[in-house]
Amino acid sequence: MQTTSELLRDRADRIRDEIGGLLDRSSVRIGRHDIGGAYIVGPVNDWVSLDTEGRRAQSKILADYDRYYATISVLLRGQPAEAAGELAAANVRIREIVDQSASTWIDTVDEARAKVHDAIEKQKELLDRLHDGGAGEAAYVPDTNALLHHVDLDDWTFDESPKFELVLVPTVLVELDELKVNHRNEDVRAKAEGLIRRIKGYRERGRLSDGVVLRGGVSTLRTVATEPRMGESLPWLDPDNRDDRLLASLVEVMRSRPRTPVVIVSKDVNLQNKAEAASLPFVEPPDP
Repeated sequence: MQTTSELLRDRADRIRDEIGGLLDRSSVRIGRHDIGGAYIVGPVNDWVSLDTEGRRAQSKILADYDRYYATISVLLRGQPAEAAGELAAANVRIREIVDQSASTWIDTVDEARAKVHDAIEKQKELLDRLHDGGAGEAAYVPDTNALLHHVDLDDWTFDESPKFELVLVPTVLVELDELKVNHRNEDVRAKAEGLIRRIKGYRERGRLSDGVVLRGGVSTLRTVATEPRMGESLPWLDPDNRDDRLLASLVEVMRSRPRTPVVIVSKDVNLQNKAEAASLPFVEPPDP
């Protein structure tokens, strides 16, 4: 199973290759760099207009890149000003070459290809600088329905992760509290209440915020106390939508553990679709 960093590096490489395909369709019209011995101040070359297929490829690349860049920007939030400046400069260079809408100092397509490669590598280097606070085990972030599907958390297993941590985020814990009181189905209320009682009982094993053992040598459980910072998360997430808040919490776990696999656990097809659209990994919960 890939770590957060590995997933993003793969996405970066795919985007670089897509841009390479776009540049195969591109060309630069060379202007005059001097007039009568006096150098012109400012870009002097122009991109030749793309054909229809090129425009379609360009549109797809921009959509893919915008989502990728939004994700790495969130992960790199709070880094030193130098890193933020390097990230922004790499972004400007990549977008300039994909947009092809302004005059440019670039003389050849091969030069553009090299600049894209260097900018993508800089972004990957910045991701590699992130500190990982985890112990190396995969982190699984279940939604409420996944927990209700299999309430015996000690018995959870994942074939791809012999050792793992379950991470319970505030959105899920709040929803469990509401279900135990307000759900119209008595069985669901009882199941939610029993699960909350079980989670509270784990405090006998230690501080939930630090992590407690579920099954020795296999699994641990940790709760997150802080709500996600929605205004600084992925820009398309709606703060009033619980699925989106859960995805924002997942991204916060990814921020703290960039060299660890971090996966959402859900049977909800809508949440799975949202995760897939954001290139966030998900799995189904284990069956009881």
